[in-house]
Amino acid sequence: MRIMILVCGILLYSTLGIVSAGVWTDPFDGTELVEEWEFRDYRDKVTTFEVKDGFLQMTNPKGGWGHTTPDKPMLEREIPKSAAKNITVSGIFSTEPDKPADSWIGIFLYSDEDLNYACLLFGGEANQPQKTLIGSMVQANWQDKGHFQTGFDVPLHLKIVKEDDLFSGYYRESEKDDWTLSGNKTWNHKFDVERVGIGFMNSWGGQTVTFLVDTLSIEGEGIEPLSVAPDSKVTTTWGALKASQ
Repeated sequence: MRIMILVCGILLYSTLGIVSAGVWTDPFDGTELVEEWEFRDYRDKVTTFEVKDGFLQMTNPKGGWGHTTPDKPMLEREIPKSAAKNITVSGIFSTEPDKPADSWIGIFLYSDEDLNYACLLFGGEANQPQKTLIGSMVQANWQDKGHFQTGFDVPLHLKIVKEDDLFSGYYRESEKDDWTLSGNKTWNHKFDVERVGIGFMNSWGGQTVTFLVDTLSIEGEGIEPLSVAPDSKVTTTWGALKASQ
């Protein structure tokens, strides 16, 4: 009897553990954002977005701002407090044009302040291969942890991981590849995550750039699956998408 109770207890504990941690994935099906997202463009109010062909397409027609401004075009989602200390966010991203992007674009993990966050981005200088950028804005002071060549161009798979106060960024070319730690380094930044963002950190080229997001996943304690089951995603190749731009 004691053995049965012990086994049942272990199974119940394991089940509870599985239930408490989950993954929320938005494949950007349909033509509208799901309710969990909030779009903010509090700089020039010129950035537009649409959900089309199975992608989020966020277009900034001007550029010309730096990374220290809080006024960033950003799609954001709040997360439960239970996921504030340990969270993983990943997605598949591209831009139009492929290069030069003249922008840094990607994933943001925000505290309760707009200028206190950690990020994993991609982009880089004109006519250069794609790079990843890792770092943090700490009380409005940028702490650059490095710009690292990926060895390939878009689309990129990116993943940022927060474990207590330790951050790490990863990239890969496709789902068939193993994740590569950006710059073979991690960094420390003490804060609790309140929001996940995807968008532009800066855009210094003054040209129109479209940020393309295929999927975005958030994993952590208390994260629940998408509240409304998404439609089956129509298979859309990146080449076909580019041709339609």
